[in-house]
Amino acid sequence: MKGKVIRKSDFLIVGIAVIAALCLLYFQRAGDGHRIARVTVNSLLVEEIDLDTQTEKTVIKPDTEYDVVIVAENGEIYFESSSCRDKICVKTGHLSKKGDTAVCLPAKTVVSISGGEVDALTY
Repeated sequence: MKGKVIRKSDFLIVGIAVIAALCLLYFQRAGDGHRIARVTVNSLLVEEIDLDTQTEKTVIKPDTEYDVVIVAENGEIYFESSSCRDKICVKTGHLSKKGDTAVCLPAKTVVSISGGEVDALTY
């Protein structure tokens, strides 16, 4: 019975896996950084908050047909409450990463996070 021998192809497979892991880490880090939360009603910008520099709790109550309360704190933004029937916007939870979006369709209100610049992750 022969012992196990490491072949050149084994090194190639391990090398490819290490390169893939490093690329994944690099692109995840590239997605971090300056985050801007935008609240729009009927496609009109109501509020814009820099989540990276925000230090205190901000409560936003846009003027809509429904009573909507949006809270930004600790680098996150979320629908705290809404008088709409389904409350899907509230169930979306806390948004903190670029590209995260929550929508209250009855109130025509959108909360989204993007960066200061357009990149492949937010485009």
